[in-house]
Amino acid sequence: MNNWEYHSCPPQTDHKLKCECPKYRIHMKISITQKMNYNLNVSEIKEITEQWLKSIFPLNISLNYVFISHLSQLTEQNNIKIKEGRNVLPKTEWFSSLVYVTVSPAAAVDETQALLWTLLIPTYNHSEHIILQTDLESLNIYPQATIFEDSMNSTETSFKSTFYRVHMNLTVNGSVEDTAEAILLWLQQTLGGRHRIEVLNFKLITIPKKDGMSKSLPVFRYSCTFQVKALPSVNVTETGKIIFDLITKGFTNSSFTINVSSDEISILHIEPGFCPEDTTLTVYGQYIWASTPAQDNSVMKCEKGHHDAVRLCKLDDSTEEAIWDPPDFSKCEKVLTDINDLESVTVTASNSADVVDMIENLLQNQTDLNTSQLNTLLQKLSDVAHFGIMTTQLANDIISVVSDLFVCTSFLAEATNKILSITNQVGNRMDFSGDYHNTTVPSLALQLINLDPLLFQGLTFGVSSFQTGLPPEIFINQTFAEQSDSGTVVSISLPVALETFFPQNKRSRVQFHFYGIENLFQDHNSSLVLNSYVVSASVTNASVIDLKDPVVITLLHLQHKEDRDMVQCVYWNLDRNDGKGGWDDNGCQVKYSNATHTSCLCFHLTHFGVLLDISKTPINPKDDMILTIITYLGCGLSSLFLGITLLTYMAFEKLRRDYPSKILINLAGALLGLNMLFLINSWLASFNNYGLCIAVAAILHYFLLATFTWMGLEAINMYLAFVKVFNVYVPAYILKFCALGWGLPLIIVSVVLAVDKNCYGTTHSQTQAEDFSSFCWLQNDMAFYVTVVAFVVLILICNISVLGVVLVQIRGMQLSKEEGRCSRMLHEARVVASLTFLLGLTWMLAFFTWGPMRVPFLYLFSLLNTLQGFFIFLFHCLMKENVRKQWRIHLCCGRFKLSGYSDWSGSVMQGGRAKSVKLAHTPSETTSEQKISRSSQKDEN
Repeated sequence: MNNWEYHSCPPQTDHKLKCECPKYRIHMKISITQKMNYNLNVSEIKEITEQWLKSIFPLNISLNYVFISHLSQLTEQNNIKIKEGRNVLPKTEWFSSLVYVTVSPAAAVDETQALLWTLLIPTYNHSEHIILQTDLESLNIYPQATIFEDSMNSTETSFKSTFYRVHMNLTVNGSVEDTAEAILLWLQQTLGGRHRIEVLNFKLITIPKKDGMSKSLPVFRYSCTFQVKALPSVNVTETGKIIFDLITKGFTNSSFTINVSSDEISILHIEPGFCPEDTTLTVYGQYIWASTPAQDNSVMKCEKGHHDAVRLCKLDDSTEEAIWDPPDFSKCEKVLTDINDLESVTVTASNSADVVDMIENLLQNQTDLNTSQLNTLLQKLSDVAHFGIMTTQLANDIISVVSDLFVCTSFLAEATNKILSITNQVGNRMDFSGDYHNTTVPSLALQLINLDPLLFQGLTFGVSSFQTGLPPEIFINQTFAEQSDSGTVVSISLPVALETFFPQNKRSRVQFHFYGIENLFQDHNSSLVLNSYVVSASVTNASVIDLKDPVVITLLHLQHKEDRDMVQCVYWNLDRNDGKGGWDDNGCQVKYSNATHTSCLCFHLTHFGVLLDISKTPINPKDDMILTIITYLGCGLSSLFLGITLLTYMAFEKLRRDYPSKILINLAGALLGLNMLFLINSWLASFNNYGLCIAVAAILHYFLLATFTWMGLEAINMYLAFVKVFNVYVPAYILKFCALGWGLPLIIVSVVLAVDKNCYGTTHSQTQAEDFSSFCWLQNDMAFYVTVVAFVVLILICNISVLGVVLVQIRGMQLSKEEGRCSRMLHEARVVASLTFLLGLTWMLAFFTWGPMRVPFLYLFSLLNTLQGFFIFLFHCLMKENVRKQWRIHLCCGRFKLSGYSDWSGSVMQGGRAKSVKLAHTPSETTSEQKISRSSQKDEN
């Protein structure tokens, strides 16, 4: 059937037809157990074997030939078998036996094999002291498509080409470094030369047995087998005699001798026939190889290039028939060089294996497939899975290609359903012998089980260990397991209730799949991420839903689950997201979940996984690296410019005479402390000092609260200055602000420490690259949400409210002036930007780092907030006229230096004398604000 040509109509099995064959080859090991110490040689053992076979074979089975070779060693297991239940002496010898028989008339192969097997099983008592027994594990019975003859007794017949099988026992006297090579070289030199007889498939089939000493040289016994090809048009009998005479002459040189006894050589004529016409479809083109005799080459011109493609029709060592070797296209150029070139190939039942070979060949040099290439490849694999004769070899090749896709394709989300359909189709259609078959390739496993519904008592499949890029280690149990071992990667247990879904009166097939690749199952419409590998189960030709008892699935977490993390048991719904597939939790629930595993209960069969809240899940390594760089660079720059801002305001007394400047100094100090401590936090945590980490975490918490407190006080001062301009008296104004700005955070941190100092500690974060980093911070969720999240939210709500009121006030003042619209808009934009960073409103971006927009908002949050100190310097130092003039007065020289007694300086002094004013002063970010502040000072005076 392998030689038939079929396209879209593959052959179908017809159980009414029977395959008949008259010739059989029996290969087995036999044991001779002696109750007395007889010294039996190989010829005597052969005679005993022939007597045994003739006594057990019926009249329609004739014995053609028997060949016996000695085995020098015996495994302990075989010794136990031969002695079990028998009272025998320990002298047991083993022999290899090759027997050829003819059945007349020819009968069905399976029936004849069963008959021969039955006849060869019983123990044979040759005499009272000699027992012969067959080793059933080594018993093999093969039908022979060719005719075998004893060359010593055959009639003269002429053939165009002549082949022989030779078995022989030989003796080697002396020491040889490589016995097999020495014997083969002797055979090639003896049979070659003028006789031009070619030695094929030489094999030393037994290990040496030391057989004494001869003239101080060791003597070893060997057994070997090989095939020979003689010249065409030579008489079969004569050629056999030539081979016999040449071999029995033996060999002698100064180092060793080879002796072959005439009664220990068997030369059998074989007729391997021709390799049939065959069509191969490859990346080098399509080639139709003509029918070719055994051991001849078929040569064809390359479809592309000026050289030839060669294919050997070889003589098979085991079947002794002519079979094709793979073609040699090493001198040809490829016709198909890209995956998209496969679009011109039509997949049929006869070329499906060739198409898969072509895909594997084209994938070897691919690093990343584009969408077009991926779609073409999956379409061809789907056609192969549908039309191909699904042998185990073809199925394994398809699964291997799918595994390769996981490596050379970075985007698989669009192809998930297609890949699942292909693997499922392969499992449904695969033809294999026995009840079990599994295929494991890197990151993928397929287990098939043919079940008898009447004997079904539950079924458990699992993966015991798995490393990315390697084949998983799987196991199967014929029982239902409520709970899996702690070290299991995945397991899925099917209940007995599943038997109601099995087809009636026929064997059922259950298939399990394991997918060790997370990016195959991407659901972009879900805010949760996959935190396990995926396992699936299905019954061929059955839709399993609404089970009476649930399926138990246990999955290992890819990232350890923290106490606050939420997990969800889900399955892959092929119909979601417009047919692209997506996660669904319908019919599944969590049985239990710990740090490492989650166990699920589901009432249907499909692909199962565990999802984790994306907000608790690390982002990808590339984004994580970029965000880390942005954060540390931003904090470093902010610290530098905050230091410059503090030095400027502390060095020049004229800059810090009003309230806004004093508040700005305190805010810059708190923010500088926060940035500096953040920069050295991980370094301090690396010392693994428990007390040190608590102190660092508490101080970091303090500076964070102080920063937001001073931003809130900045807003309060702004409100009093802009909105409550008149009749506002606040005694000890700055002192009270300092008490509140530095005291309130201290109280909060002290309360946390008093309640439970273990609220602070070391937090370990893990990236997808398996790198761990330590950070000293709040450990307790309740403390974090109350003292940080709630506090920050309250401050930001107040600040944004004040900003809105202040902007309305400034807008009103600007409209009363005769300024251009463009100038007014630029002025207002600068005011908004300045106050946004001053009041910390950019921190609100943290509340938008969820769901699909998480990463973009994380970039904005990191960039704007780590650079808050720089923007404070920009708007409140670099862009303020009075600060720039102080720099020019005190830091510049020559024509850039200003006099300290300018009109501006006088106006500042005038503002400085107004210390007794009972108003809260507004910051002087803009000219308008300066005028408001000065006018209110004059009214008080």
